[in-house]
Amino acid sequence: MATPYKGSVGVRNGQKLAVKLLWFWGAIFFVLLGLDASGVIQKQEWVQSVDRFFIGLIRTPEPTQGIWLKFVLLSTWFAQSKLTTPAALLIALWWVFKKRTALGVWFFSTVLVGEVALKTLKHLVQRPRPATNGELYLAHGFSFPSGHALAATLFYGLLAFLLCTSRVNVGAKVGGFVFLFFWIFLMMYDRVYLGVHYPTDVLGGFLMGMGCVCCSMGFYLGYLKRT
Repeated sequence: MATPYKGSVGVRNGQKLAVKLLWFWGAIFFVLLGLDASGVIQKQEWVQSVDRFFIGLIRTPEPTQGIWLKFVLLSTWFAQSKLTTPAALLIALWWVFKKRTALGVWFFSTVLVGEVALKTLKHLVQRPRPATNGELYLAHGFSFPSGHALAATLFYGLLAFLLCTSRVNVGAKVGGFVFLFFWIFLMMYDRVYLGVHYPTDVLGGFLMGMGCVCCSMGFYLGYLKRT
């Protein structure tokens, strides 16, 4: 017969394993980000091939006025940092109000640090926007990595992982996780479809966001969350 002590030991061991896996995958995502950034800076052939393939796949036929374009323009609004950062702050303040201060401060800090790191990397790489920028939706600043892809991955990715650590039933966890990551991929698709980013830009934003999410979740589970 299992005792409460043995059960708590099992939970702690499972949490330690999860922390190690999160740090491992975080490192993998950052390595892949480095490869992507290096390829963009050096204008390597594989980067150009990937961009040509997915631009042809996503933007053929070219976007025209219609219901789908209106949906894309609406959905991409939910990935801008002007929305996700204030939303993260409101969620953090709610957790502070509920006396979960560490969780709130950690959540908002992760989003904020990720946004600062993004702007730093943009100015280091200084990749110009695609020639298609401005056809339908004018974007400003450098192109790599995609700020929308990073903001979406950070915000919705953190929510997805936090959902997995919550006490809701398995069905809700799986359904919520799948939906949130589908939403992230839709945001990535939107930016290429609108012609404001290269596919390797949104890939870079996703990899950077996932690296931050995994490492930050590892820190949260390893040092902040109490079993």
